[in-house]
Amino acid sequence: MMLYSIGKIVTTHGIKGEVKVLPDTDFNRFVKGAVVIVNGKELTINTVRTQNEYFLVSFEGYPTLTEVETLRGFEVFTKEEPTELGENEYHLPALIGLPVYTMDNTLVGEVDSVLELPQGHLLRVLTTEKKKVLIPFVKEFIKTVSDDGIWIDVIEGLLWK
Repeated sequence: MMLYSIGKIVTTHGIKGEVKVLPDTDFNRFVKGAVVIVNGKELTINTVRTQNEYFLVSFEGYPTLTEVETLRGFEVFTKEEPTELGENEYHLPALIGLPVYTMDNTLVGEVDSVLELPQGHLLRVLTTEKKKVLIPFVKEFIKTVSDDGIWIDVIEGLLWK
């Protein structure tokens, strides 16, 4: 079972058992009745509202500030993958392990991890020569993504040749 990080509880809010969550997801996972995992415990979301870039969330069984104080600082996870992806949207963990090819079908290597930076995502690829290269996950380089692999457009210097 894979867990997906969807946010972090940064602090408590008020005295009625709410926490302030900084979301880390492209999909709306914070809805009433959703089950999330915090510090290894499954919690059911009771209420959700927004405040600037944060969600103010309360959980069933945590009605006061005292109870939610113990949740401060923990990441919020879900087991649920979004079921519908739009065009050019991907489950980033699913990219790990995919083979990477050039547009002429030459095997470059395999995706080792996906790095998230403020500028976007990078694929870290372990090449067939056992070198690690970083490839920006942008349409200028990534031409095709499928269950069979990722095809890239190589420019000079991209693969350290």
